[in-house]
Amino acid sequence: MRLMPFAVLIALSGPVFAEDINDTGWKISCDDAGCQIASGGYSLWTTADSDPAALQALQSLPDMSAVNFLGSLQNMGDSTADLVLAFAERGENINEGNLQFMQGDWKPVGEATPYFIRIVGMEYQEWANDEMGANFAMTAGDACADGTTHTGTVISLYRLGDDPDADGCWQVEYVDAQTLSMRDVAGDWGVVDYARVQN
Repeated sequence: MRLMPFAVLIALSGPVFAEDINDTGWKISCDDAGCQIASGGYSLWTTADSDPAALQALQSLPDMSAVNFLGSLQNMGDSTADLVLAFAERGENINEGNLQFMQGDWKPVGEATPYFIRIVGMEYQEWANDEMGANFAMTAGDACADGTTHTGTVISLYRLGDDPDADGCWQVEYVDAQTLSMRDVAGDWGVVDYARVQN
């Protein structure tokens, strides 16, 4: 099964308790409790029943690595599910480097208000006055949710806890350790330049 955008999967899955999955995603992080993989707008959390060799292979990958994986999904919620991991290996994805650079806090250049965006794994958060406002699941590819393709890394945003329609689509025009430039290809913001927030 290919993992569909999270809201579509939930709408189709209904009361299914477990479903096999063979998909690609992003290794977000690991700790003593297990690992998180982001795939198709879903946060998948490995369970204690996961294959130890597969879990070790996943743990050995750097955070924000592309990953191919097999397993079984359980306890699916609106944007999360448990994953009994059976196999994991390093994947290949041309967006990997951009996503790794994008991690962290970014303030729009010339913005006077205390607003910034925070990219953590495959979540895109909007912050102001030290409080998080909107929070989005993020997918990366070469097209927006409506199918329109663009050059380079394209980020589609899906508001967590809301309807399944995409809430935004941004083309990454440039990113390095200190600067990020994205074009709003689904709205009217045009190009927005960001500088990394030094914490």
